[in-house]
Amino acid sequence: MDFRNIASFLNVDKNEAETLGRLLADTLASDLEKIRRGIRDSDPESISFAAHSIKGASGNLGFEKLSQLAGELETLARDGKFDGLETFILKMQGLWETLESSLSGT
Repeated sequence: MDFRNIASFLNVDKNEAETLGRLLADTLASDLEKIRRGIRDSDPESISFAAHSIKGASGNLGFEKLSQLAGELETLARDGKFDGLETFILKMQGLWETLESSLSGT
């Protein structure tokens, strides 16, 4: 992940982009756990709320793929459709791991 591109998108310097990326990574980890808990508890409202949070934060920072996945997850949860939610979580987890890896420089 190139934080120079993110910095350019946000009109901030690279360090600020990395700080925002760290904030997103931390929030994403927490929100993914909330989604998992919501699935376990059959709680579509909490799933939808956490997915909406991810959608907004990632979209604002230019992480369009993550934002799109979160938006689709939000819609499914809002409609009470639990089938296939785990697939979205796995994809979002992969994007989180890529972000984490970029932040740690590996």
